[in-house]
Amino acid sequence: MDTKRKSKVKVSLEERRGELQDELANLHAEMRTLGVEQESERGGLGNHMADDASSVAEQDRILALGADLSELLRQLDEAFGRVDAGTYGICQHCDKPINRERLEAFPYVAHCIDCQTVLEREHALHSRH
Repeated sequence: MDTKRKSKVKVSLEERRGELQDELANLHAEMRTLGVEQESERGGLGNHMADDASSVAEQDRILALGADLSELLRQLDEAFGRVDAGTYGICQHCDKPINRERLEAFPYVAHCIDCQTVLEREHALHSRH
């Protein structure tokens, strides 16, 4: 990868990292707001059970989204490593080039679409057991 392309990729990764960090910060703020609401309502004491269930469901949603965003940030960090190592854009499974459109849409991907499909199927099969 030439220097100009490398620089462009790093800018794209940095932009995506900033977006993800902003989303994560918003989720943390949302979680704090839920906590403050729970505290001001005395932790559910006197609340309707449906309100408490709604709050718990919202907290679960926020935690799941936060975990997903953290995973994407980890993948972005790995993508930076691949850029520096000169392996960015090369499938980590089959060593073939990853489609440029795929990389533009998901700059952190480590696998071509074919290998990603196989890996997801294998993961689904193993998670059933």
